[in-house]
Amino acid sequence: MAVDWNNNSVKLNVHEGERLFEGILVGRTAEESHWITPRICGVCPIAHNLASLAAIENAYGIKINETSRLLRRLMVCGQMIQSHVLHLFFLVLPDYVGIDRGTELAQKDPKSFGKALALKELGDEIAYVVAGRNVHPTTTTVGGFHKIPSKEDLKNLLKKLEETGEDAKWTEKLFSGLEYPALKVGLELVAQVDDKIISKTPSVDGETLGVDIKNYKQNIEEELRDYSTAKFGKFQGKEMLVGSLARLALGDNKKYKLDFQNPFHNNIAQAIEIALFHKEAKEIIKKLLDMEMDAQPTPGVGDSPTPGVGYKGIGAIEAPRGGLYHEIHLDEKGIIIYANIITPTVQNLTSIEKSAKALLEQHKDKEIKERERLLNMLVRAYDPCITCSVH
Repeated sequence: MAVDWNNNSVKLNVHEGERLFEGILVGRTAEESHWITPRICGVCPIAHNLASLAAIENAYGIKINETSRLLRRLMVCGQMIQSHVLHLFFLVLPDYVGIDRGTELAQKDPKSFGKALALKELGDEIAYVVAGRNVHPTTTTVGGFHKIPSKEDLKNLLKKLEETGEDAKWTEKLFSGLEYPALKVGLELVAQVDDKIISKTPSVDGETLGVDIKNYKQNIEEELRDYSTAKFGKFQGKEMLVGSLARLALGDNKKYKLDFQNPFHNNIAQAIEIALFHKEAKEIIKKLLDMEMDAQPTPGVGDSPTPGVGYKGIGAIEAPRGGLYHEIHLDEKGIIIYANIITPTVQNLTSIEKSAKALLEQHKDKEIKERERLLNMLVRAYDPCITCSVH
């Protein structure tokens, strides 16, 4: 991050090498994309796996069955818990309890450390049982799953969820009770709701705007900047914020004490989501236990290809850090001829810069060292994944 302290100017100098995953996909088969794209990120591989599958299934007109739908949603719950716990306890909490790094939490605050381990283990276990392992999924396939958990496995997962219910509630209370730096920023909050991209500007009039996900490229614009290897995303020309805070802003949020103009409150929103996804995971497992689960993927290809063009599909999912978009074009033989991926951090980078500038202006009476500390805390509140941003 390059900071001009005199003019309150900030540039996010992302210098991590580009890995060109979209180019890697070209020439591969439709069945390979959901194996390749999770390698973009070791923190949210489930999100990339499911977005790729959704894109291929959308291209071919394949509709997955209810068992697959519920199991994939359970994978999302595990992914959210895994990611949020790592971020909150090991990257955010040190700033607020006076330690330098997350590994010191065991000595400084053993209770928090114990809760973190229990919840992280739960998220990992959900991923292991449903997705095949806790990092890169192995059980999913186009049309569904080629292997699903047994009901005994699901019962054991439900037991773990019941044992950690208080940990999830405690985490929400802990992060809701921290004192966050004051900050007011006018940002466009953006999240996926069903087949729409919904946006809202809390600082203006509270109205919401919805556009079809199929038109994501016309609404989410990516800019190249000479000081960064990552692109910078805007929503209809405006700096956008995606992720937990945006999701809660666009949902039923009346019972939560959140300031949707303060990006630091993304930390509270993530803690709230841990409890929400924890509850949803229990509900999903109970549904699965009450039904006859079908392990067979939906067969065949639905829609016919456009002559000379082939198939086109878009897969969109809310990843831990916000909306993730995968677009795949296939020729008539099922070979990928075009791939486009827009990650959450790309969308958040313009917001981070705008928020950083606002923070410097609103805290200009403080010493440079203190403002630098607040800037670091602000960036961490966004939970950016630079690796994803240079995919």
